[in-house]
Amino acid sequence: MTDPQDKTYIHGHHPSVLTSHSSRTLANSAAYLLPYLEPYKASSSSSSSPTRILDAGCGPGTITCDIAALLPGAQVTGIDYLLQETCAPLAASRGLTNVHFQESDICKLPFPNDSFDVVHVHQVLQHLPTPPTRAVAELLRVCKSGGVIAVREADFGAFTFHPSGADALARTVTTAGSTLDRWREVYIATARAAGGDPFAGRKLQRWFMDAGVQRADIVCSASCWTYSTSEERRWWGVMWAERTLKSSFAEQAVRNGVVAGEDELKQLAAAWEAWAAEEDGWLMVPSGEVVVRVRKD
Repeated sequence: MTDPQDKTYIHGHHPSVLTSHSSRTLANSAAYLLPYLEPYKASSSSSSSPTRILDAGCGPGTITCDIAALLPGAQVTGIDYLLQETCAPLAASRGLTNVHFQESDICKLPFPNDSFDVVHVHQVLQHLPTPPTRAVAELLRVCKSGGVIAVREADFGAFTFHPSGADALARTVTTAGSTLDRWREVYIATARAAGGDPFAGRKLQRWFMDAGVQRADIVCSASCWTYSTSEERRWWGVMWAERTLKSSFAEQAVRNGVVAGEDELKQLAAAWEAWAAEEDGWLMVPSGEVVVRVRKD
């Protein structure tokens, strides 16, 4: 199916990408949503109007399944523009019967107005043509009045690591930091060349206000993924070294002239591996979050 995200999603679906996405859970990637799900815990699937929840851009379905497990009386729908084959088996392996998955375009959702009590979006809007006006309008359309829309997006402009370029120059221990500075430049330029917005995390409030939401109906927050132990560094560093060389990110960086060629990609991949070996290596990936209370009075 044709979707705007086909052109702007720079990661693709290489196994290294899916490894990263499959590590995401309700606890480590959507904890800000938990208080808003609490009122629905007592809902019954036998009700004439059961709670309905949409996970838009569900990826491998890990967060979707966590929501379904937390709210067994709710009906949970996970959608993605290219649905992963692992979604349904994951739900089956967890014994979840209140969740289903389907391929859908977030910019043209196949649901009636006011279909869902809760709409969740994780790391999706940054990959759409910016600003993601059509997607935001669709999220508001399908959410019921009184319901909530929860969105979390990374902000690569605030992506922070140690050693940084300045640290490496001062210590003369490693060049990984300075090369990772270059990796961040390459990532941001590649995302922008594809039409997305790598600074999406800081713009969520503005995008919903532009769609007509009152500022008083938006709650903003932020949270981070942090990698610092030897196991965490190795997992993230090796994974990103592989993504830098083999995922769609590599193809687009070369095609759009962001990097000089494969040799520079190899240098960036080596930098990730060098960072992973640093005993004091530390990395923070920040994301902006909004919870929007939908009002249609």
